[in-house]
Amino acid sequence: MTRFLLPLVASALLISFFGLGSFTVFDVDEAVFSQASKEMLKSGNWITPTYNGENRYDKPILFYWLMGASYWIFGMNEFAARFPSAVSGCLLCLAIFFFVKHFKDERRALCVAFTVAISPYYLVYTHAAVTDMALTLFITLALLSFYLSLEHGAVSRKYLLGLYIFSALAFLTKGLIGILFPFGVACIYLLATEGIGGMKRLSSTVGVILFVIISAPWYSAQFFINGQEFVQQFFIKHHFKRYTEVISGHKGPLYYYVPALLIGLMPWVAFLPSGIRHAFRNMRLSRKGQVRSAGSDTLGLFALVWFAFIVLFFSLSITKLPNYILPSVPAAALLIVSGMMEETRWTKYAHAGIIAMTLTAGFIFLMSGRHLTRFGISETGWTLWAALTLFALAVASVIAILIKRSLYISLYILTGLFLVLLAATALPLANHALQGTLHRYSLYAKNNLREDDKIITYGINNPSIVFYSDRRVVKVGSPEELATLLSQGRRLLLISKSADIEGLSKVGFHVLEDDGKYAMLEKK
Repeated sequence: MTRFLLPLVASALLISFFGLGSFTVFDVDEAVFSQASKEMLKSGNWITPTYNGENRYDKPILFYWLMGASYWIFGMNEFAARFPSAVSGCLLCLAIFFFVKHFKDERRALCVAFTVAISPYYLVYTHAAVTDMALTLFITLALLSFYLSLEHGAVSRKYLLGLYIFSALAFLTKGLIGILFPFGVACIYLLATEGIGGMKRLSSTVGVILFVIISAPWYSAQFFINGQEFVQQFFIKHHFKRYTEVISGHKGPLYYYVPALLIGLMPWVAFLPSGIRHAFRNMRLSRKGQVRSAGSDTLGLFALVWFAFIVLFFSLSITKLPNYILPSVPAAALLIVSGMMEETRWTKYAHAGIIAMTLTAGFIFLMSGRHLTRFGISETGWTLWAALTLFALAVASVIAILIKRSLYISLYILTGLFLVLLAATALPLANHALQGTLHRYSLYAKNNLREDDKIITYGINNPSIVFYSDRRVVKVGSPEELATLLSQGRRLLLISKSADIEGLSKVGFHVLEDDGKYAMLEKK
């Protein structure tokens, strides 16, 4: 066993699982996935996911299956909901490590895997019951399989099957991008290195058959059961309209993913420009026919195509969210470590970038304590420790510049401490501030409502209420809809924004609790 494997596994497990079940599910996406998987397990309908009793077509089936299996093993709780994402993150780090070790050396392999595992992006999405970490795992495995198929002559066809198998799993996890990203990156890379003739290296009859066997049964069953409703909701709305229109208010400028990468890959993103520069140098060599003879030197060019394709694709999308580019993070890590290993003036620039980023972030944490109380976070002592850790990162980079030596292990350790601190303090506190009141209201509804009573949400969209109340929730958005429910003469428990109390009181509701943001009202 390699001597670097134990620290990698320990680090990945620590970042992935630390505090995994210590806070409630966040609204909106995490709560929806958690509830839909709960309904799947309870109903026994493993084909069509439902949320709050209605068909949900946002995502394919595989992640719901993974969460349902986790619920079956661990029970219906927060740890179980996030377990598939945490495991996906650990497997991702191991896959990257062994892949880079195969072509380079153990030291570089460890750095690439650490760059992925010891990053804010990794912490957040291993602690989220959403599809993105599982999707990133499958897309990464597909692309690593493709690259291996190019480098291993006689057994290359066997590796190529991995491209089709893992693309099928990605297709079952998040839809068409599970096909577009692996095959799009592969095609562009082949065109860049071998020209149009290289495209034949993607063809595999067995691969196509395996892809169909894995992915077609569920899609066929959905179309047979739900017909055009499935096509319209899943493909038209949640694929094409999401790309060409603003869905759920998630929009952003063309440069949206620049700050997303700066935060999500801090502090390692400072080495990304150097890594990209190195990859472009390989691209110039490839035009002279020198790269293919260099074997693993093509890895930087491959990572650049992978990274650029995904980031540019989503930069052009109208709907934008930070998690969309998560499948590009392994490629970014390959480029980043390539930049780390380049002992040039660019290394000094990178350390200067780390100093600027960590000092800025440190002062933000240092000054944030006085403002966090406005958002319901009363415990602020942790912000001082977060700031000090970031300042230590800046000091380490200053020393690295002065002594002209890389101090990457120190940077990894300090960043890891910073992330563990966030997992231990910031995430639970932010969760309590954002979700605490709604969690309390939901438990009240679960424990006090009779079977024929109704729970209503008025003017809000918080799926965590459905998850924790363990009841179907009636979502009301207008006084007219509310009047219809009032005419039924049943006991109603209503959760709304505090700003709506006055209007609701006029139609007979009385306040049970109000925290200034959300209110719980009742009408008997």
